[in-house]
Amino acid sequence: MRQTIRNSKAMLLLIALLVQAPPSDTLTLAEALARARVSRGQIAAASARVAAARAAYRVAGAVPNPTVTYSHSESPPRQHLLVDQPFDWLLRRGRDRQSARYGIGSALADSSRTVADQDREVRVAFYTARAAQVAETLTIAQAALADSVARIGAARLRAGDISLFEAEQGRAEADRVRQSLSSVREGSRVAASDLAGVVGADPARPPNPVGSLDAGLDHAVTRTASIEQVPTVRAAVADSGAAAALARSARVARLPLPTLQAGAEWDDPSLPNRALSVVGLALPLPLWHHGSGAAAEAQARAVAAAAGVREARLAAARQVEAARIRLEESGLRARFARDTLLPAAQALRNRALRAYQTGETGVLPVLDALRSESQAALASTQDLLAYQTALADWHALFGAGR
Repeated sequence: MRQTIRNSKAMLLLIALLVQAPPSDTLTLAEALARARVSRGQIAAASARVAAARAAYRVAGAVPNPTVTYSHSESPPRQHLLVDQPFDWLLRRGRDRQSARYGIGSALADSSRTVADQDREVRVAFYTARAAQVAETLTIAQAALADSVARIGAARLRAGDISLFEAEQGRAEADRVRQSLSSVREGSRVAASDLAGVVGADPARPPNPVGSLDAGLDHAVTRTASIEQVPTVRAAVADSGAAAALARSARVARLPLPTLQAGAEWDDPSLPNRALSVVGLALPLPLWHHGSGAAAEAQARAVAAAAGVREARLAAARQVEAARIRLEESGLRARFARDTLLPAAQALRNRALRAYQTGETGVLPVLDALRSESQAALASTQDLLAYQTALADWHALFGAGR
């Protein structure tokens, strides 16, 4: 029976080596993030929105083109050419450019949020696939242990130490673990396929995620939790600044500025081969309205945008605190499961196996120890996954590049 235990341990070691040996197409977390940024379309779309905002800034600072008018009349002088150059843009140009500059800030905040959300999706998919892979490895190891217990029971049955019923209990447990292995393997394959889709690979040929599930668990997160770094707050502040600049632009636009007219008239029989210069001003006459409606509308939008900043800060404060709590508590659970619960379950299983081998106990304590170890191992895996998910949420909350 001791030889059986030694053989089972050797088989477990071989299984662990075979399962943990990475195939040729392995994928680390850093590689997954890089591949997703290259192959996915969200980053390109966010960059295009930033480029559009920068183009809008150039448009806001552009001087309007003059208007050229040509006309022909029957009375002399018959030919008329006028050039009109408006100057009302001088009042609005600085404020319009300021609004467009805030628009660039809003687009950058939106881009940062897009990148961060995609990185979070990749992180969660990566660690979900890795956790499912670890769960499959643990289930394979549990199946091997259950087979070992069944073989020990069969040897003890032949030696007359136990009853047939007890030996059949060991075999039934081995069959139950084998049955559950298919369900665990299904989850692992689906998670790997999801990871492939997230990073832009072929879901039918998913890469193999490699890395530790407890990465970063023993290192405290040192990021300063300032709500002003949250992309939603940054975007709201930028939108409020843009709305305020447009409100100021609408107020000053009520002041009438003239349009300069210059040109020439010719083809007058009384003045052959001579052209007459034309210089004038066109001043808007505020007869029907004074632009107060447009100014009031812009001011109302500015007030609403300023209120949106307050709401964004309140929402960000709630999100930051909730994310901090989830990160701290999930980290505590993950460390306790890894450092305390799982080693205790493994030690209990080893003692139960030795006692069963020497005939000091029956098969039921061994089966209970095996199930307890399996539950502790799978629970530890889920706790580690919960921590990695909370960590991904924490990083995504503050956007990329922050």
